Amino acid sequence: MIKNRGTFLTFISLLFAFQQAHATEFPVCKEYYFIEEGKTASKQSFLEKILQENPNDVECMLKLASVYFRNNKVANGFDLVRRAYALNPSYVEKRNISKVLDLALRLSRLKELADKNSDAELWNELGNTYFDMGIFKEAKEAFEESIKLDETQTKVETLLALCYGNLNEMKKSATLLQKIVQREPYDFYANYYYGKVLKNELGNEKEGLKYIMMADYIFHYGDPEFDNEDEKSFLENDLKNEL
Repeated sequence: MIKNRGTFLTFISLLFAFQQAHATEFPVCKEYYFIEEGKTASKQSFLEKILQENPNDVECMLKLASVYFRNNKVANGFDLVRRAYALNPSYVEKRNISKVLDLALRLSRLKELADKNSDAELWNELGNTYFDMGIFKEAKEAFEESIKLDETQTKVETLLALCYGNLNEMKKSATLLQKIVQREPYDFYANYYYGKVLKNELGNEKEGLKYIMMADYIFHYGDPEFDNEDEKSFLENDLKNEL
């Protein structure tokens, strides 16, 4: 369950290049912005207003997508890229954002299908993709939608708890992990992460050690499934360090 961040780093570098290339650009109506909105108005609000008035303004869509990426609204940015591409594919393909076009189209379409079909597996695919990229806000939202459709998904619940933790919602993470442990007391990951959250994030070392010790017992005497040998080795060393 420990994830590779390589995809995320590549994605961020592409976004950075895209943002730098557009740093000095503004929509053709920039004079309107300074006259009507004033210099204190946010670029996001301005661009959103322009799109409300001109919903087919492809250039404005791409600029707003860039702002959304910088403001950690990745799914919103992907949706705009997809809209822009549907209106003018050749224009979008010539811009720097084309470097993330395939990913934007795939994830935006996947979200649309998951929502339309009320499909937990599609929400999980979307959530896992965002999680692997380290984009935890969108991953959290996807996993929450999946669990609404199917509440008996232990692995998805655990990933959701990790999203909460990465978003500094530690109490929500602990509450969800506690729920899993109460339901499935021999689940390795639930014990392991619940113990670490209690011990290292919420300051309850004594209680946290109980669950870490249970995770260590399950590791050696149970039959937990790991993604690969590297993950197993990492977890074994981390359990030693925690104990």
